[in-house]
Amino acid sequence: MKSVLLPLHLAFVGIWLGCVITEAIFERALLGKGRTQELILVALHKRVDLIVEIPAFIAVLVTGAAMLSSVNPSSMLTTKIAFGLLAIATNIYCVWIVFRRAQAAQSDQQAEFTRLDHLQHKFGAVVLLAIVAALAIGVYLYADA
Repeated sequence: MKSVLLPLHLAFVGIWLGCVITEAIFERALLGKGRTQELILVALHKRVDLIVEIPAFIAVLVTGAAMLSSVNPSSMLTTKIAFGLLAIATNIYCVWIVFRRAQAAQSDQQAEFTRLDHLQHKFGAVVLLAIVAALAIGVYLYADA
């Protein structure tokens, strides 16, 4: 089972990381281009969150938890897990913001949309950095083993 879990875990991390980067790209491409593009953006971002991002980070959590019993505890592993959990918790918050931002856009509450948009981008950066940190520590731990 262990031999299957690590490749699955890494595949889901890759999907999640790719999703976060892709969302950042379409945010840059559509944001600030007018109301029509903002409505497309919020609908697209919600859809990607529901279909790809949420399942990916849930799968990362499940496969990571399943591997815990077969690894030796260490401070580096604890740090990796902390970054992973930070990324997941922050991503959950970002999903909530994405849905609130969509409501603001659809009800033409521009000030609220702008406030939530800035918040979503700040916390999205935390998600990205935490994923990269956890992945880097994981690569280090694997290479050191």
